[in-house]
Amino acid sequence: MVVIFALSVIVAAFAYSMSVEMRLAQISDYDVELEWMGRSGMELARYALANKCPDQRDIDALNQFWAGGTSPCSNDVPQFSLKNFPLGNGKITVSIMDMERKFCINSIANPRAPQVDVLQKALAEAGVTDPTQSSQIVDSVLDWVSPSSDPHMNGAKDEYYSRLDPPYYCKKGSIEDISELLLIRGMTPDIYWGANSTNHPPAAYQQQGFNHTPHSTKSRFQNEANNVPNPVGLVELFTPFGGKLNINTASAKTLQLLPGIDANTAQRIIEQRAGPDGIDGTDDDVPFHSVAELNSGLGGAGGILPPGMPGAAPMPGGMTAGGVFSSGGVPPPSAAPGGIPGAPPVGLAAGGLAAYCDVRSYVFEVHVEAEINGVKRNFVGLLSRTGGNTSLIQCTRFHWEE
Repeated sequence: MVVIFALSVIVAAFAYSMSVEMRLAQISDYDVELEWMGRSGMELARYALANKCPDQRDIDALNQFWAGGTSPCSNDVPQFSLKNFPLGNGKITVSIMDMERKFCINSIANPRAPQVDVLQKALAEAGVTDPTQSSQIVDSVLDWVSPSSDPHMNGAKDEYYSRLDPPYYCKKGSIEDISELLLIRGMTPDIYWGANSTNHPPAAYQQQGFNHTPHSTKSRFQNEANNVPNPVGLVELFTPFGGKLNINTASAKTLQLLPGIDANTAQRIIEQRAGPDGIDGTDDDVPFHSVAELNSGLGGAGGILPPGMPGAAPMPGGMTAGGVFSSGGVPPPSAAPGGIPGAPPVGLAAGGLAAYCDVRSYVFEVHVEAEINGVKRNFVGLLSRTGGNTSLIQCTRFHWEE
């Protein structure tokens, strides 16, 4: 009996080993096909981004087809599902996210015209209340991007980083991965991820042993004890790619980093673009067609009187003076939102804010999940619009994500 049992165990182990080997061989056979399915997914994303209906060709918004929106006027070709799209011997699922829903850190830290006010407000949102610490991080971020060898007053260059263990050099160039912020003087994982964030993946250099900014839990527990709202992490507010912030896709937390915009006004912007149902990405959304529409002194047409004022034209589709559609009114496809109460005055909204935000997106991160008979591969790529031609979209990066 002992011999029979031992032989049974050996046979079972051998069968399991053979099963694993066959499965690995099968997966290897799928490698090439899965890669081309991933590349096809990128082409599908390009198609979805390039084909817009005329009324929304000059904007990018969450109600459009590429973003998973359900607006009937978002694509001028028959819509198909980007999820479980049948392809070859398997299927692919494509998800697209514009980079302009966050601030581009390289634009914010541009040595020629840094937008320090945005970075300072972001640090405040991340829970940095000490002006000295905030100033050190701001100056260090500017030094990390600037090609100059001279540090700002509270910044850091090679002299500081070369004394660390292990030592490294200041980048003196554009940030290529947002996790580079963790290498910058004064930055901590609490500030980067958010004080209450848990189970976040380590950056690539942290996996190699770098640990210049140990995780601190003191500020997190202090905030919980004092009932302070959870600070947002910088990773939720910044990206290394893209152009100006898109007010049609940005979150309320990101919008309130704009000059003159507080948390209440940012929430009003979200409510305005989301339409009567208050949900982004649905049929009744009213995305902005101009940054000037944020202004409380400008109407949706960008120059008419505000709703409710003497001499103002009646609002289309049953819109009330507060900018909200009544129960009997339906917003026409081309209706532009009215002004946002609490937005900055005319001069800043029409001019100053245009330096920070836009209604277009130019860089998109695409995730493609390819699957054949239960074998999956995840691919990530970047698509970018070039020049003034909104239909010309090129793939600039593509890789397999483990």
